Amino acid sequence: MKAIVKSGPSPGIELMETEVPRPQPGEFLVRVEAVGICGSDVHIYEWTPGYEFLTKYFPLILGHEFAGRIVELGPGTSKIFHPGERVTSETGRICGECFFCKQGKGILCTTRTSFGRIGLERNGAMAEYIVVPEECLHNIPAEVSLEEAAMTEPAAVALGAVELSQFYPGDVVVIFGPGPIGLLILQMCKALGAGPVLVIGLEADSQRLKVAEKLGADHVLISGKEEITQKVMELAEGVGAAVAFEVSGSPTAASLGLQMLRKAGELVLVGIYPEAIPIDATHQVVRQMKSIKGSYGGASLDWDRVLNLMATKRINLQPLISAILPLERAQEGFEAIRRKEALKVLLKPKC
Repeated sequence: MKAIVKSGPSPGIELMETEVPRPQPGEFLVRVEAVGICGSDVHIYEWTPGYEFLTKYFPLILGHEFAGRIVELGPGTSKIFHPGERVTSETGRICGECFFCKQGKGILCTTRTSFGRIGLERNGAMAEYIVVPEECLHNIPAEVSLEEAAMTEPAAVALGAVELSQFYPGDVVVIFGPGPIGLLILQMCKALGAGPVLVIGLEADSQRLKVAEKLGADHVLISGKEEITQKVMELAEGVGAAVAFEVSGSPTAASLGLQMLRKAGELVLVGIYPEAIPIDATHQVVRQMKSIKGSYGGASLDWDRVLNLMATKRINLQPLISAILPLERAQEGFEAIRRKEALKVLLKPKC
């Protein structure tokens, strides 16, 4: 089969012919119908510092955002899933028994990396076929297309962030970063009654900010060109925003988000930060009783919730899909995302 492979500790990817994997006990063989290029895939493509741990798994098939159809059942699987069914998958198994699993925080499971995360410690979905542990699978509702379902993972990440926050209908909410996850957070906040909701980006994000407007953002602002804090304060009657979601990975944006919160407001960090965030903890956090929360992934139940949100059209994934390309044009898709010329690029192994 054809697959997109990372084979060395340097920038780039390769289109390679590899063996079709065989499902082991408790696994299913899935024919991949659509797979998204994630920001972390782009980091691996660029060979950004921090991914050196992957070298011992090379050659590695990338990709963890996908949807497909079950082809074959491995030994010992249950009768819950059947050949031909449309499914999407979580990114990795959890033990279900450790401290974090018992808390419902499986993303922090102590054995998750040893089980192997899809597209990281085990081969991913940028290929014609993938093997998936049964406990990772979720059925796709009939109302949801395979292309939409391929974005269940980033939607679950967005929902996990929103679930961490606390705001009420009519509260001012700020989102830094109009990428796919930021735009999904926008839609979920609007569905829960937040408003006005502001989405903030850079000048290079102008096209993405136009999509934010179409998806319901009450205001879109360009950092560095407008007085953002003043605008937030005007909309929030001088007290500040209830919640700021920082999704861009900018330490500067995170610091700015903390400043524009009202007292007892919440800063939810979703981005991956290349350096420390400058914070005046005494005056900005302690004496104003503000909270800073880190959000990393979504719980298993979030996958079913976001699939239901897609099915009932409470969130709209179509405007996020910038292009659908064959595997042979994967590098084109990676480069488009790097240059912010695309939001979400999907690859279809069988175009």
